[in-house]
Amino acid sequence: MRTLLILVLLSALFSVALAEDFKIGQPCGTPSADEYVPGEIIVKFKDGGIRQSQNQALADLGTSVISTIEQIGVHQLRIPADRSVEEMVDLYRARPDVEYAEPNYIAHAFMTPNDPYYGYQWHMPLINMPAAWDQSSGSGVVVAVNDCGVAYENYGEFAQAPDLAGTTFVPGWDFINNDAHPNDDCAHGTHVAGTIAQTTNNGLGVAGVAYNCSIMPVKVLDASGSGSYTAITNGIIWAADNGADVINMSLGAPYASTELQDALIYATNLGVTIVAAAGNAGSSTPQYPAAYPQCISVSAVRYDKTYTGYTSYGSTIDICAPGGDVGVDQNADGYPDGVLQQTHDGSNYTTFSYYFYEGTSMATPHVAGLAALLIAKNGGTMSPAAVRAAIQNTAEDLGTAGWDQYYGYGLIDANAALQTIATDAPPVANFSGTPTSGYAPLAVQFTDASTNAPATWAWTFGDGGTSTLQNPSHTYAAAGTYTVSLTVTNAFGSDAETKTGYIVVTNVPPQQCDDFNDGNITNWINKTGVWTATGGYMKGNSTLTTAQAISPFGSYSTATVNCDVRMNLGQKSRIARIIFGYADASNYRYVDADDINNRYTICERVSGRNYTRKTITATVNTAQWYALSVVAAADGNVTLKVGGVTLGSYKFAAVKTGLVGCGYNRSNSDFDNFCVSSAATASTATPTAAASSVPSSFELTQNYPNPFNPTTTISFTLPAAGEVTLEVFNVLGQQVAVLADGHFGAGAHSVTWNASSVSSGVYLYRLQAGEFTETRKMLLVK
Repeated sequence: MRTLLILVLLSALFSVALAEDFKIGQPCGTPSADEYVPGEIIVKFKDGGIRQSQNQALADLGTSVISTIEQIGVHQLRIPADRSVEEMVDLYRARPDVEYAEPNYIAHAFMTPNDPYYGYQWHMPLINMPAAWDQSSGSGVVVAVNDCGVAYENYGEFAQAPDLAGTTFVPGWDFINNDAHPNDDCAHGTHVAGTIAQTTNNGLGVAGVAYNCSIMPVKVLDASGSGSYTAITNGIIWAADNGADVINMSLGAPYASTELQDALIYATNLGVTIVAAAGNAGSSTPQYPAAYPQCISVSAVRYDKTYTGYTSYGSTIDICAPGGDVGVDQNADGYPDGVLQQTHDGSNYTTFSYYFYEGTSMATPHVAGLAALLIAKNGGTMSPAAVRAAIQNTAEDLGTAGWDQYYGYGLIDANAALQTIATDAPPVANFSGTPTSGYAPLAVQFTDASTNAPATWAWTFGDGGTSTLQNPSHTYAAAGTYTVSLTVTNAFGSDAETKTGYIVVTNVPPQQCDDFNDGNITNWINKTGVWTATGGYMKGNSTLTTAQAISPFGSYSTATVNCDVRMNLGQKSRIARIIFGYADASNYRYVDADDINNRYTICERVSGRNYTRKTITATVNTAQWYALSVVAAADGNVTLKVGGVTLGSYKFAAVKTGLVGCGYNRSNSDFDNFCVSSAATASTATPTAAASSVPSSFELTQNYPNPFNPTTTISFTLPAAGEVTLEVFNVLGQQVAVLADGHFGAGAHSVTWNASSVSSGVYLYRLQAGEFTETRKMLLVK
């Protein structure tokens, strides 16, 4: 029914559009004839930065830094007026500390000049769009149009194209004018954006391939349709960093660039599918960026499915799509066969008509739109390799059987590609649990990872417990080895996954290691021997509530209490506090170890809300295990030690009859594997970490599960202890959560994000650890 409605609306639309006088599109101004930007070059030093010696080289050679692309360590340098680009490139390439040097090449929009009228949107049924629209409309997917801008807003001299009024836009950026208003002063980008996501079923104009996706306008070309490789590189990285799932680049030049490929690799590693025009050279000369393997390179065909005279061809072609040929009217509708979309004339930015363009620029957005349809149908996330495979494996083979240099793997078939993503199928069960081992009682968070949209879930946990939640949490009270099973069902069938011996729970050893999951004060231990309290005592793995913590237990038989807490920095590096309780509820003392490597605060609460704090700063060994010891005497003197090193001392302002105990509690979420020693004296040893337990490099892994609802786990590894920040951003670049902010030890770490308070969509999470920074994408589906 949806297909019929679209066809009826399009038919009515065409009869109206005829009266509006369709026009033949004109190229963007007069493209620059330069091959590269005069007066500047691109340089990357081998360490990615500029050291003091390199600063001296810059000065000696008369160059200065214009800009730096931090993500790939590339520098845009201004060269002396009396030196040529070629000369300066050669000078830098000769330096042993330079990884590469090259001109800042200029790319141009791929669009050929036009003369007569185009036909209607013959290119949509040519790739089986009517059937494809019944399966997906691209909802929830962000497509970056890296071009000369898009007529997406009313701003100054610019206006929004009427047929884009119902299209969703997310914030973009203008790398030509360096502002947040990437408006189209060329006409090319608006036409390209229309093919991807022109507002559809609105009774106006024409249709777009993925009309419910979101367009991210990124301006990297000027009014003439030209842009430097630095602008294009920045545009690729910006789009990837800001939530783009697909990048469309209907542009290129015949010059290879390591800078440009570095950006493509960066974006691909973030999971972005990149589609680029093969070029309008009419030859086998490779055009970049399309010729790089990170891009899906698109050549152009016309109505009769033969390649056009202008399209580039050769070994780098991956796929073909309708690009138009304004020299023919093969469908005999009275108009030249071109690709029809709405845009302006390139000079009057507020007056719009429907223009027929031709070129590989016009073919490329058909493929980018199809990529958006695939990602949306797949649940909002899909790897670039999987997108490519779905498109190439279902293409209509043209020309020589199999791949060939003109058509690649063939003409895209949107319907066939979408049918490779099964939705009307029984679910396939899969799940994970975190953690899968530990001490009793062990709380495990189970996460459904089943595919094909299950509707119901039936869990058995192996200890008699069950659940029908999608992502349940279950606590194992006793030691044992447990088999977990999940059965999922939808309207098309069911499937089960059983993991034998999946959960292993052990009893706590005499040396208590607490995972702090209970959130209470635990393991209060008298380090000097016997409790003399008459009202009872807490020890071992018993749990003491906050109220009990400040209840009078009596006096110790000795004057000194030593509380020794060991922590494994291979797991975590911070401990909340060690508490020394006194005999009434209004007075107690504690030590905060906010950063085990250098900051400690001895605090005392006297008469309710009055606090006194003394902060001690010290540098300690960065080995894997620490023993944080606090020795407190009945006269109020406190000494703080790490290992055998005394960091400082403090005398409590008020002294009660006697200390009632010492222990530690959890006041934040990043604790694991802390051990309380029962030794009577503080440990003076700081054991060395096993070499095999320390990772060799930084790593931020893909969150799991992904997509998720509402919790997901993010893991990372650190080769050395240091300050770590882990943040979550939405696609607008706004911070929505801070998952970690502090000092972490060397080793593997995991944090869980509960996203129940935010809406569905694409989110970015970024890890910063020292000089290491990495960003990944994740999808929340509610």
